[in-house]
Order: sequence, then C-alpha cells, then structure tokens
Amino acid sequence: MIDALREELDRRWSELRPGRPRLRGATLLGANRSENLKAVILLFGQDGRLGAVCKVARGPEGEAALRAEYAVLSDLQGIGPPSFLECAPEPLLLEEIGRRLVLVTTPVRGEPMVTRYHTPGHTSDARRVGTDFARAAAWLSRFQRETRSEVVALSEAVDRWYEPVLERYRREIGWGAEEESLFSEVFARVRDLRDVAVPVTAVHGDLWVGNLLDDHGAITGVLDWECGSRAGLPFRDVYKFPTSYGTYLNRAYAGRRGVPGHPGWAAAEVSWSRPGDWRNALGFGYTYFGSGWFPELVRRHVTGLLADLGMSPEVNAVFFPLFLAEQATALDVDEFRQGYASLLRSFAERADATWLWAATPGPRVSRTT
Repeated sequence: MIDALREELDRRWSELRPGRPRLRGATLLGANRSENLKAVILLFGQDGRLGAVCKVARGPEGEAALRAEYAVLSDLQGIGPPSFLECAPEPLLLEEIGRRLVLVTTPVRGEPMVTRYHTPGHTSDARRVGTDFARAAAWLSRFQRETRSEVVALSEAVDRWYEPVLERYRREIGWGAEEESLFSEVFARVRDLRDVAVPVTAVHGDLWVGNLLDDHGAITGVLDWECGSRAGLPFRDVYKFPTSYGTYLNRAYAGRRGVPGHPGWAAAEVSWSRPGDWRNALGFGYTYFGSGWFPELVRRHVTGLLADLGMSPEVNAVFFPLFLAEQATALDVDEFRQGYASLLRSFAERADATWLWAATPGPRVSRTT
C-alpha cells in the first residue's frame, strides 16, 4: 500500500503541491481502534519534513468517514474562516489507490496536546492545565464566531438536530426508565426555554485533546474533521474538550489511587467507582460533579464559551444530556456506545448534584434577536 501511495503521489506531486519538495520516505503512524475504520500513513519530503498525511480506509465504515472528512474540509475551505484556514489540513485528493480509498491532506504544524497530557505531572499542574483549556477555548470561540450563520429558536434547534439523535439512541441502544425520566425533564425545560436564541455555527464534532496541536501559545492544528459540518449546533464542541480531558486524568498514573494535584479526586472515587461502571465514569464524575480547581476550571470553560455564544448557562440542562446521547451513538465501538449510555444514566440519577442541571436562569431571548 505504501509503495502504491508513493508512486501515485510522486506522479502527481507537482500538480498537487507545486514547488514543494518531492516525497521520499514513509511511515505508518497508526491504525484506528476499529478494524473497519482507517490507518494513517505519513509521507516525508526530500527535505526530511512531513509532506503529506494519508488516511487509508480499511472497510466501508472507514470509507464513509474519509468521504465525510473530505466533504467538510472542502466545504469549509470554500467559505474560508481564518481560524479554519490557519489550523486545518488542506484536502489534496480523495481517490482509490491500491484498491483502497485514500484521503490525502497537507500536514499541520504544532505539538500534539495529547503528548503533554499523558506526561506524568502535566495534568497535576493547574497552570499547565489552565493553559490547555485557554488555548482550546480561544480557538473554538473564534471558530464559532467566524462561522456563525443564523440564529434559531431553541425548540427548533432541538427538533432539527437532536430528535434524530434520540431516535437513533432508542433504536440502537435502548430506552429505559432512566432515559425516560431524564428526558421528560429535559423536554419540560425545552418548553420553558423554547424562545431562547441558539446560534448555528460550523462544527468540528470531535474536539478532544487528541485532535489539537499547539505551538507558541496558540492552537496551530485541528485534526480529524469527519464528524464536522458547515452548519450545526455548537454544543458538541463546547462539551467534548472538557469531557475528554477529565475522563482520562488518571491514565498517566496507572496502578495507583488518586491523581496528584487533584485532592477532590479521592471524594469522587467513593461515589463513582461502582462495580461494573465504565472506567471513564470516575473522571466524568470528578469533572462535572466533583470539587476542586479542575471541576471549577471546567465550569468556567463551559460557561465562558456559552457567554461568547450569547447564551445563559441554563441551556446546559437541555444540551448536556443530549450531548451524552449523541456521543453514545457517534461511534460503532461497543465500549464507547455502552460507556456513554452508562454516563447518561448516571447523570439521570445524580443530575441535582451538578451545576449543569441547576444553572441560574438567565433572560429570555426573542426568536428575532
């Protein structure tokens, strides 16, 4: 496969990347967890620098992901928000090579944030963690501001974007007493907030720490756009970064109890380490139900981004449970599907104990604002 890629790209390189050094070396970066998704191959130029990133589909699901990413990248290239053009890879081609569908993009610069994240000591340092959050929030706020396209009433937003999510959740995961109780209350709040204005923006769709690169104090690379869209609701991107950041806090300290620098973690262990719980449940509970500098940082991150969107924190009670249901149906990987479903049910049991549910109501916004 690598030889076929190199041969095809070498033949067309002057057309795809005029004036750039021709490609020479290659390395397999890694493969997606699902055997049906994709592998990533890095191609290097004669100058020794990274020249192209190739994603190779390993089956029908991988092909669908590559087609989706190519469409999103091309679409956003067309409208040209600076925050996107400065940080996202440029799509070069989407073609079958060596009997596999391949997406080829330009590389983006920067150090993967996840590399520092998994370095012992990083997630224990409030200053370093705060820097990660500040950089992610600055990029996302700018991206949402530059791609804002319309405003819709909250009730319309839920009908258009989330009714299909809940239908899929019912069909593929199931619907029990916990979901029924939670979403009865969620839709009561939808009725109360129906005229609140919700901005429509472009969406990345998977804005976790592993998809961000930074350099010299700012985000310089944003990867993996297959879950994105030119126009959608901004909440998945608001919640995904802090959720992913918090759920893995203890991974750099395998084999030991607690997380250095997080005294509130011990209290979360008592109530979020039940037998059979998803291994990410503890980090989730600490992040959104715990106490200490990190849960408070997450709260400021979420409420700050909502404020940038012109929204009150009271909308969390609607959109955060919907976010969990959406995440449960996002990947065809049983661990994540059942894991996020378990988080949704745990949220239903304990909603009264989190600021996400008990936000102070803000002023109503008319449909015409």
